[in-house]
Amino acid sequence: MMATKKKILIVDDDPQILREVQSYLENLGYEVATAEDGLSGLKLAQSILPDLLVLDITFPISTTSGNQFVDGVEVLQKLRESSNVPILMLSSTNVSSVKVMALNIGADDYVSKPFKIQELSARIEAILRRTEPELSQEKVLSFRRLRLDPGERHVWKDNRIIELTGIEFDILYMLARRPNHVFTRDNIIEKVWKNESCCVLKAVDVHIGHIRKKLEDNPSRPTFIATVRGTGYRFENEQT
Repeated sequence: MMATKKKILIVDDDPQILREVQSYLENLGYEVATAEDGLSGLKLAQSILPDLLVLDITFPISTTSGNQFVDGVEVLQKLRESSNVPILMLSSTNVSSVKVMALNIGADDYVSKPFKIQELSARIEAILRRTEPELSQEKVLSFRRLRLDPGERHVWKDNRIIELTGIEFDILYMLARRPNHVFTRDNIIEKVWKNESCCVLKAVDVHIGHIRKKLEDNPSRPTFIATVRGTGYRFENEQT
């Protein structure tokens, strides 16, 4: 299904989930590695540099000292200190606040257990599509301080590259294509997440917050992406 095999790392303490998902994804042409605890998963992620990580959010994992415990949230936080690898979180809860928390600390997507393996596969494929440069009919957008290249999926600010996740780039490009146009949160979900049921309106705000932290001189007083209270967001027109 793909010219170059994509590497996926799955970290979950349920051996049955690991076996079934690994087998299914390998049949689709992915290269799959697995780990049953977070510390092993963290070490694997740092050594094999996967294209995507599937990580259970809740399982307890012991540290090397053997007398402390951390969970998947800490693994995610540690990875986000040095890596922009796409991360899809798994959890046995479907509570919106947990989804938002996972997104807020750096997850790209979220799937609740129990899940259909076809749904998980579709989410993985969607995330990987967002991260890949592609031949694009969309034009490069040039502004006074920003440049967005949809082919390479790169953003430059003052001639310095800004590292965005795939979802963050899609949101920013969507807004920047129509400066001063107000997009509702539903508009953004429909375009970026394709109306996926996992997405909650608050997820849009979380990702906008991430973009602002990376892009704005002062994220608390944004100049690129304005909030339209009660409605959504717009990109401020400073096009050259």
